[in-house]
Amino acid sequence: MTVFSKLLLDSTRTLQLWRVWCFLGIQDIKVRFRRSFFGPLWILISTAFFVGGVGLVYGLLFGLPVHDFLPYLACGFAVWGFIVSSITDAGSAFIRAEGYIKQFSYPKQIYLLRNLVSGTVVVLIGMSVVVPVQLFFDQFKAVGWLLAIPGFLILLLGALGHITISAYIGTRFRDFPHAMGLALQMLFFVTPIMFPARILQEKGLSIIFQLNPLYYLIDVVRHPILLGELALPENYLYAALYVLCTWLVALLVALRLDSRVVFLL
Repeated sequence: MTVFSKLLLDSTRTLQLWRVWCFLGIQDIKVRFRRSFFGPLWILISTAFFVGGVGLVYGLLFGLPVHDFLPYLACGFAVWGFIVSSITDAGSAFIRAEGYIKQFSYPKQIYLLRNLVSGTVVVLIGMSVVVPVQLFFDQFKAVGWLLAIPGFLILLLGALGHITISAYIGTRFRDFPHAMGLALQMLFFVTPIMFPARILQEKGLSIIFQLNPLYYLIDVVRHPILLGELALPENYLYAALYVLCTWLVALLVALRLDSRVVFLL
């Protein structure tokens, strides 16, 4: 059996074992907040405090209306956190599952989807901050949240590609998550999250976000939620192309390292 055939077989079996990776992903959230008084609500609280504090300061700094900027910041920050987690935290996905991998014959892809499940729960809780803010400013659009579903699915596919790449490379090179964390920290300040993209456009710096594929992953989710309409068609195209490239890289990395994971742990 070739490596590709084995990966395909393992992936098919992983989908059939959806109860396992869903359970493990939810358990990760429970363990993270075990014996905590607020539990997962800490995600909501920390996001709300960040958005409230930073939103007011940056809103005044850039002269932006608070009723527009706070939902923009809350949604962008929650999605950004999910993207960062899919790259940095996922670097230890196989390492954290070392006991399972060495004792059970489950496909290793289970531990990738486990990471995706826990990350999805976190981002959904974080994005829920947007709802009360929109309701408070009378800007809530139910249709916008429905229109955000296609963009959110693209985001999930992109995150799974990130997780796959990071999990395999992070097992081989333990410094990889730390290096990516530094790179993403720098990228955060030039990505339209704490400021609208139009500010860069007005300064003639559109190229800064136009060449940033993570901007499109954020925009296809954020734009419908805030404006109640689909994002620009080209943004969906760029986001989808980025996801395709990410999956191709993930496939190449998996073909190279899948059979060596057990020995690298």
